Amino acid sequence: MLRERMSSFLLPILVLGVVAVGLLAVRQRAAPIRAVFFLTLTAILGFVLYRYDTSPLLAGRKVPLGPDGHFLRAVAMAWWFAAANLAALIADRILGHDQASREARITSDLVSGAIYIAATLIVLNFVLLLPVNGLLATSGIIAVVVGLALQNTLSDVFSGIAVGIEHPFRIGHRITLGDGVEGVVAQANWRSIRILTDGGDIATIPNSVIAKTQIVNRSFPTERRSTRLQLIRPSDEPVDHVIRILNDATLLCPDVLLSPPSSATILRLGIRTNTYAIDFFVSATSEIARAKSMLLTRIALELRYAVIVADDATTAEALINQLPLFGPLGRNKRSDLASQMRPRSLDQGDTLFREGAKDDRLYVIASGVLEITRGAEHGATTLVGRIGAGEYIGEISMLTDAPHAAGATALTTSVVYEVSRAALAPLLQGDPDLVREFERSVQRGLGLVERAIAAQAGAPAPEQSALLNRIRKLFGA
Repeated sequence: MLRERMSSFLLPILVLGVVAVGLLAVRQRAAPIRAVFFLTLTAILGFVLYRYDTSPLLAGRKVPLGPDGHFLRAVAMAWWFAAANLAALIADRILGHDQASREARITSDLVSGAIYIAATLIVLNFVLLLPVNGLLATSGIIAVVVGLALQNTLSDVFSGIAVGIEHPFRIGHRITLGDGVEGVVAQANWRSIRILTDGGDIATIPNSVIAKTQIVNRSFPTERRSTRLQLIRPSDEPVDHVIRILNDATLLCPDVLLSPPSSATILRLGIRTNTYAIDFFVSATSEIARAKSMLLTRIALELRYAVIVADDATTAEALINQLPLFGPLGRNKRSDLASQMRPRSLDQGDTLFREGAKDDRLYVIASGVLEITRGAEHGATTLVGRIGAGEYIGEISMLTDAPHAAGATALTTSVVYEVSRAALAPLLQGDPDLVREFERSVQRGLGLVERAIAAQAGAPAPEQSALLNRIRKLFGA
């Protein structure tokens, strides 16, 4: 008799102890392993209850009230908590299956909490046969008191649930709120979200505010951003001329996306000044400031060369004086060279030179935009880049007689000035020091960052000594 009583006392403890050890063993394991463990445990405990002709609810007269029923009640308790863990895992997988949802897991946490509370109440009422009516009534009163005391916090919690269900953003997304706060969502919890602003500060916004304000997601469906740049110009400048310059500048800015296309418009006509706007897209918010800076720099350059081109009589000489390539030439030689330069007008789509062709001319762009392309497989072409006013192209081919490594086509109506080898040769012949200085100027020109695109259009640049020998051979120096 004593042995039976001891077994009826120790067996339930042993069952609960084994289940507790199993829970501790799989707590840090991956979700699939925990799911398999709880599913297996639920099946085994359910089979034990079935063998004793009862169910996890232990309802009816089949379970004794004395020590003999302790074992079955322990098995039923273990079954309910194993089933609750399995259900919570499934809910967490459905509601918070990705990394962003795991960090903002308000809804899945509430569902899991409801599952565990329900399992506890079932165990108390049906398995242990303890009355829970008084507990529920007392809990209701406590809930009312706590709700009145924490109404602001509860408002944030339930607002967080609503935001979590709608998923207007995720961790790592850039958002803009109605009050002007903009940044990257760094953290989301039960009560608030934290936004890392562009200034490096952390802005904490309660969920109740988030639920009521307008949210603009800058990262979904794409991170592409539209922006506008305004410019004021004198009213005596022709509007169509200014708009053409602004459009050319946007085509020459690498940070401005080609699609959707940018547009330049006039916003306001005035007696003394006109206001223009350029609307364009960049690939991400972080590039807006850099794109605007580059665009303003390019606009200033285009406007400066527009003034140079306006005076046809001095255009060639002004262009020569602006180019570092011809720096070694004296003033008189630059003037002589400018007198032999010939302008060439290109309509949109006209070809300046083709890839693989040999050419004895250097081209200086006075206005417009040229597109540099290179052949690819299956007859396709690859865009190398674009060049505009104040840039030159073709010096390697002119100086070394090598074929062009890429082709150049007018993207907009353009004007280029040609410098022939025959015009340059008399200035360099018989002057080895000037040839050496000119070769150094060519090398510096190829090394300039802003000339990277134009340099790729020429043949591959030879070594310094080889380039100098070719220049000397061609010009007889």
